Formats: sequence, C-alpha cells, structure tokens
Amino acid sequence: MVKSIIEGLTDYFLQCPLLKDGVFRVDALGSGPVEYALETGMTSPVVRTYVDGSSVRQYQFNFNSREAYSMDRILAIQNESFYEDFCNWVEEQSMIGNLPEMPEGCEAQALTVLTPGFMLDATMENAFYQVQLQLQYFKEAPKK
Repeated sequence: MVKSIIEGLTDYFLQCPLLKDGVFRVDALGSGPVEYALETGMTSPVVRTYVDGSSVRQYQFNFNSREAYSMDRILAIQNESFYEDFCNWVEEQSMIGNLPEMPEGCEAQALTVLTPGFMLDATMENAFYQVQLQLQYFKEAPKK
C-alpha cells in the first residue's frame, strides 16, 4: 500500500512501457534529455461530498518531460508521436481498470487526459513537454 497519491502515481507511470531510459522525478525536471517528472497541479480536490462524509475527489497533475529537440522534422514527429501514444496508453489503462495504487481509504476510479502533450519551451538542443492529467478517486469518510 502506498502512503500518498503521488507515490502511487509515480509507481504507476514507472510501469509505462513507452518511457525511455531516463531520470524520473517528482516536482523537478532537469535541463538535459531524457527526463520525466510528475508535478502536482492546483485545483479544488473535492468533487462531491456524501452525507456520511465520504467523497469523490480529483487530483490534477502534470506529466512533464525533457526530450532531445532540433529543427529536424523526423525528431519532432518522434516526440509528438510519443505523446500521442502516451495519452492513448493512459486512456486504455483507465478503460480496463488498470489504475494507480492508492493510500488506505482511497480507491482510484478513472485517470483522464485533460490536455494532450504539448511543447512549452524549446532550445536548439532540447524541449520541455507537458501532459495535464486528472485522477478521480473515492475517499472514505474519516473514521470517528
């Protein structure tokens, strides 16, 4: 059992067969390719609260990467294709119920791609890409 949602997400994405060899971090992305990072997002976590105190919640986060980049069309297509495949993988895993492990008292319900992979910044050597995602989960009522 994981101790936090971000730990469960990290373990989950480390299992993705599309990731290349590289560093995987949380809330930090280095300056050289190939690196991946999960970054927590800002949103109100509670979607719905039930009378017993249990709730449906959301956890928004970003999957970031630093990839090799140049003006070469082939490399650009490879980078964009990776993100297309990555988003498809996330959606397929969610549809079949293969979701991240959660802390005690929480159960993952769905993992959704909010925005497909897009480039945020680029130099002539590498580029910073991001996918925005949302984990929806059920949280039990606090024990009295």
